[in-house]
Amino acid sequence: MTVLMQMDLPLTREDVEAVGADVESAKNPPDGLLVHVMTETANGVHIVDVWESQAQFEKFRDDRLMPSMMKVMTERGIPMDGPPPEPTFDEAFDVVRGR
Repeated sequence: MTVLMQMDLPLTREDVEAVGADVESAKNPPDGLLVHVMTETANGVHIVDVWESQAQFEKFRDDRLMPSMMKVMTERGIPMDGPPPEPTFDEAFDVVRGR
């Protein structure tokens, strides 16, 4: 089932761009990712992804994203206190891919 994943992170744009560079998702997109978009908010960054399945997001998160996030946050001296914010998932339908 295709899903829309959303999450808010209390990090700066620069922080999440550094994680993205480390995980190299633009050069090597994870299996199942259809689209990834981030916007800045008053409290950090809002992430919206469309995935072929929630399981594919969770595999990417566990295998690539969290190790990179821990590495980059440690390098920047940003404490990772407590569990990361939980994403929300909604079934996505009528997904149209542009050219």
